This record gives sequence, C-alpha cells and structure tokens, in this order.
Amino acid sequence: MSRSIDDHAAAVCDALAHGYDAAVAGLELPLARARGRVLARDLTAPISLPPFTNSQMDGFAVRSSEFRRTPDGEGNVTLPVSGTQAAGAAPSALAPGTAMAVMTGAALPAGADAVIPVERVTPSSFDTDRITVTAENAATIDPGTFVRAEGSDVERGSVALPAGTSLGPAALGACAALGLDGAATVTVRNGPAVLVVTGGDEVLAAGQPLEPGAIYDANGPLLEAWLEEAGAFSVTTLSVTDDPEEFSRRLRKAVAGAAPHLIITSGGISAGAFEVVRVTLEREAQMWFGHVAMQPGGPQGLGVYRDVPVVCLPGNPVSTWVSCEMFLRPALADVWGCCTPPRWASAVLAEPVRGLPGRTQLRRGVLETTDDAAREPVVRCVGGASSHLLMSAARANVLLRIPAGANELTSGTRVQILPVSGGAIRQETASE
Repeated sequence: MSRSIDDHAAAVCDALAHGYDAAVAGLELPLARARGRVLARDLTAPISLPPFTNSQMDGFAVRSSEFRRTPDGEGNVTLPVSGTQAAGAAPSALAPGTAMAVMTGAALPAGADAVIPVERVTPSSFDTDRITVTAENAATIDPGTFVRAEGSDVERGSVALPAGTSLGPAALGACAALGLDGAATVTVRNGPAVLVVTGGDEVLAAGQPLEPGAIYDANGPLLEAWLEEAGAFSVTTLSVTDDPEEFSRRLRKAVAGAAPHLIITSGGISAGAFEVVRVTLEREAQMWFGHVAMQPGGPQGLGVYRDVPVVCLPGNPVSTWVSCEMFLRPALADVWGCCTPPRWASAVLAEPVRGLPGRTQLRRGVLETTDDAAREPVVRCVGGASSHLLMSAARANVLLRIPAGANELTSGTRVQILPVSGGAIRQETASE
C-alpha cells in the first residue's frame, strides 16, 4: 500500500533527526562567507540605527511649537534661516525663532524637533535668508515630522537579527550598517555532511565519450548543487556500478572516510533486475522500500546504514529533484534548520490539466507575470509529466500540486504551487 506524501515526509524528517549532530549544527563563519546561510543565534546590535537623530528630507529644521502662532494674521509663519546642517557634519544648535537648512541624513540640530521639506516653503530654495510657511503647511508640522529618531530602527544592545534569519542581501546590508565588516563572525546553522551515491553500469561522468547505451550522470551534480544550496556542511559523491559486491565494498569505505550524517542514493530501488541499491541495503541495513502516492518520484526508500540515516531516491533526474523538494527540504529545515522550509502558495491554471487516479501529480510550471495587480497569479505547465524531462524542469520556477483524481482541472482552477530555484528569467515568444 502506498504511503501518502505527508506520511513519507514525516518519516524522512524522523530519519534525519537520527543523524542530527548538535556539535556541528552551529558554525562560526565570517560574514564574507555567510551569504545565504541561516543565523543560529540572535545577532545583537553593537550600535543604534540610526546612530543619531537625523533628517528624513532635504528641507529646514524647525521647532514645531513655533508654528502654533500666526504673526502675520493670515496663518503664515516666516522665519530667518540661521545656517546649514550638511550630512556628515557634527550637529549644531538651532537658535530660537529661526530655521536651519538641513540635508537628508544630516544630524538634526539641537533644539529642532521637526523638518519641513524644501518644496513646502517659499521660496522653495536653499539660496534664501528667510522662509515662509503657509498656514496649511504649518498645521502639518508636529514633533517628529520627517525626523528619523536615534534607535528607531534598532537600539544598541537589542536583537537586530533573530536566530532563523536568512542572510540575504537586506540582512547583509543591515550588518554593514551596524559596522560589521566581512571579517566579523556570526554563528550560522550548519547542515549535515552528506554522502551522495549515484551511478549504474550505464552511467558515465560528463566529459567522457558517450558510448552506445550509456547516459551521462545528471543526478550526482544535481544533488550536489541542491544540497550545497540547502546549506549542507559538505557533500561527498560516490559513483557506483550495478555489481552488489563492489557497491557494498565501496559504500563501506566511503562511509568510513566521509563520516556522513546522511546518505542519499539515487536510482537502483525499483523492481528491475539490477536494482543494486535495494539489493545491497536490504541485506546490510534496516530499510523500508515502497511507493509514495505521487508522480514523479513514486519509488522511495528510507532506513539506517551503520547508524547513518539513508534516504533512497528514484533515479530519473526529475524524480530525484522533485523528491528533494518534497522530502529533503522540509526535513533539513525542520531538523537542521540550514535552509528555508517549503513555502507553498496558490495560483490559477492557465490551461486545463488532467490528474492521475490515486496519485498526486507534481508538474513543473512557470508562474506568469501580469500587469494587473488585482489578478491572481497564473501558472502554466512546462513540458510533460514524464520524469526524464530534465530540460523542462530546468525551465520551471514552480512545482504544481495536482490532486489525485482522473478529472480534468479546467483553466482558472486554483492549485497549490511551490517556488523552486531555476527557471527561465524571460520566456521567449515564437516570433522572437
């Protein structure tokens, strides 16, 4: 009887927990090498941001209280300009009854509590010795108007970036704003050391002459890249043949040498005559082999080899890749915390799609852009459903989850989608 996707995902998560090693789960790295990693500890702010109260606009620093009176009888306020506060200059003091020209980012002069933009005064220029503010604009000037208060973004000593933050461009920019350079160290969540096993008698490494009946190994590079992106500490690859004795011997040696926290195999687990992974591991490990009610990626295996969790994936490249997204990503995110968990969303079908009886279908698709902000995202399948269509998978930027059932889903039907790395940035039209 087939497992459900959710049941197998939970089983993979339990298996990875068996190999979790807290001693290597946190890694000290310089910021220069931490891009894309996930913080394992809160990052405390060494300074406040902003580090001083400053102007949000090019304009004039003023005391807001001086705009509560109307000396000319029309509600207008005229003030002499007492100087200029430039960005980067030490803060000066604002004399009562005056305004001071102030540039964006410049320290707010002592005594000022508001800024009025230059375009809201007359004349709308810094080349003047006095400014006039209309009654209408004067009524909008309150304490804090167009002022960035010291520590309004983060206060010194407080948590700037909490544990679990992915160190993407914005987070790295925030670190730089706090004065942390590329040599400053942070503690990031470290993933497992992984041994990847691929191969078969028909599989050759890329770059070799392609012999009759042979194919190039796509799964080894695919898994290595996927795991590195998902935060694995290290990835060791092993290419094997269909000889069970050789497979057994080389697997033992590789595990002893690499000391992995996780073994991932690809291929060799179906019902064929030369399923070397299944034959060997059923004899030497505690294993489950079976079927998950999904397409592609139905055949799956899971167990423990020499006290190391083993996740056995099907050998067709798209099945391997889809299995990584459906089972490995949520387990790595939950157990090791080294990558972001799957973030499912929804979109509507651009065209009809027919489901499969008894199996959830995971089609590759492209999320289409639209100029209408109110319109729901639209997704279109790319390529067919077969698990060998790796080129169409490389063009996809989402997976579509098509529920089990033989009925056709019409265009406009809402479906779940999972964003994935890759995809064509720009879809060419036939005329191009």
